[in-house]
Amino acid sequence: MKTLLQGARVIDALNGIDDSLDIVIEGGTISELGKNLPPEKNTVNYAGKTIIPGVIDMHVHLTEELGGRAGYRMAAKTGVTTLIDYAGPIDDIMENAARLGCGLNIGCLHAINPGEYGNNPSASQVQSVLERSLQAGAVGLKVLGGHFPLSPEASALAIKACNERKVFVAAHCGTTRERSDIRGMKESVELADGNRLLLAHINAYCRGKYFPATEELRQAFEILRENTNLIADSHMAIINGTQGVCHDGVPHDAITVNCLKLFAREPTEAGLSAAILDGLVKVIYPGEEENILLEGKAAHDYWRAQGTNADVSFPANNPVVAVSCVLERRKPGGDFLIPLTATDGGGFPRNNLIGKLLSLYHVGYISLHDIVRKVSLNPARVFGLSGKGKIAVGADADLTVLDESLLKAVASYVNGSQVMKDGAITGSGATLVATEAARESAKAHGLNFTAVDSASSAFYAGL
Repeated sequence: MKTLLQGARVIDALNGIDDSLDIVIEGGTISELGKNLPPEKNTVNYAGKTIIPGVIDMHVHLTEELGGRAGYRMAAKTGVTTLIDYAGPIDDIMENAARLGCGLNIGCLHAINPGEYGNNPSASQVQSVLERSLQAGAVGLKVLGGHFPLSPEASALAIKACNERKVFVAAHCGTTRERSDIRGMKESVELADGNRLLLAHINAYCRGKYFPATEELRQAFEILRENTNLIADSHMAIINGTQGVCHDGVPHDAITVNCLKLFAREPTEAGLSAAILDGLVKVIYPGEEENILLEGKAAHDYWRAQGTNADVSFPANNPVVAVSCVLERRKPGGDFLIPLTATDGGGFPRNNLIGKLLSLYHVGYISLHDIVRKVSLNPARVFGLSGKGKIAVGADADLTVLDESLLKAVASYVNGSQVMKDGAITGSGATLVATEAARESAKAHGLNFTAVDSASSAFYAGL
C-alpha cells in the first residue's frame, strides 16, 4: 500500500532540498518525491509542517544497567527513528528490543568493562568479548572508562581490536590512570595511537576540573583539530546520568565519585546521601512508560528503598560548553568540528534533541540543513546506514515530521510505518542494526534486521 505525505516543507541536506514537496512511501522506501502528486488512498496532509530524514540519536542508554528500559518509549515520543545504545549489555538489548522497541531501529555498542575479566584483560580476552558481542548483536564496543575504567593497556587493546576487525569503537574517556576529564580525553588520543575512535560527549570532559571550563573546551577543540582519526559527539543536557549504587560505603560508579568531588562533596555513600537530601542530586524513578526525576526526601527515600541501586543525576554540564560544542566549525563557514549531536538520553530523562536544536535554529545560529547533518545524515554515514539520513527516491522511508513553531516532532515513520503521532507511540517491534555476524541472533530474538558495512562507513572512510 502506498502512503502519500502531502504538502510539507521537505529538508534534505545531502541533496540540498528545501522545498514544499509530496513524498510517496511504498514497501518501506520512498518511491516518489515531487510537487502536487496524485492522492493515494492513504494520504496524510502535513501542510505547515517540516519533514526531515529520520532522526538518529546515536548515543543513548536503554538497558536496566544504565538508563532504564522505558528509554525506548521516551526517545520514540520525541520523533527519533534510530537509537544506538552506548553501553548495553547487548544481551539486555536483544532480550527486550522486540517487546519494547516501539518500531524503531536499534543498534548497540557493547561496553567492555571490568565485570568479566577485571580491569586489565589480555588481548585474547578483549578479542573474545568483541567476537561474542558481534555475534550477539552489537555493532562494536564501547570503552566505558568514565564509569567502569579499564587499564590504559586494555583500553588500547579494545580500540586496536575493533580497528583490526573494522567495526565501531567508542570511548567514554578515562582509565584506571586518568579520569573522565580533559586529561582523560588527551589520554584517549594516546591510546588510540592513530586508530579510528569515536569520543563520546566532548562537553563532559570540560567541566572546569583543572582549568576554567572554557579553557578546557579550547584544549578539547584543539585535540579534535589535530587528530583526524577521531570523530566526536556532544549533547546539550545540564544533568548527567550515573549510578547511585554503593558498595561498602563508596559509590560503585567512578563518575558518581568524580561528580561528588566536582561539587566539593565527600565521595562516599554518606556524601551522596547528603547531596540527594539537599537537592543537588536527583534520583531517577523508573516508571512503566517514562522515567522521572525525584528530588529531596522523596528521592532519598526511593534511593534507600532500592538499597542505593538507583540511577542519579548531577547538574554537572556547563551550558556554554554544550552550545559551543554544537556550533564550533573547523573553520568559519566550514564543516562542524563535532559532527554528531546526541542526547546521551534514552532512559535518562533528557531526550529533547530536536527541541534544543530547533531553538538554536530559531535564533539564527544553525540552519535546518545543519540540524539534519548533525542528527541524521552524519550519524547515518558514520554507522554505515546507507539507506538512511536522506530523502530521495529509493531511500529508506525513515522520516521525522516537525512543528517548527512548537519546537518538537509531531510524527515519525520507520521503514514506511508510522511509529509516533502527536507524542503517542503507534509502532511496535524493532529492527536490529548490526553487522552481518548478528543476522541469526536477530532472527532468534524476533527482530527485523539491517546489516551495516562498518568497514566502508564514514567511521573508517571519513565524513
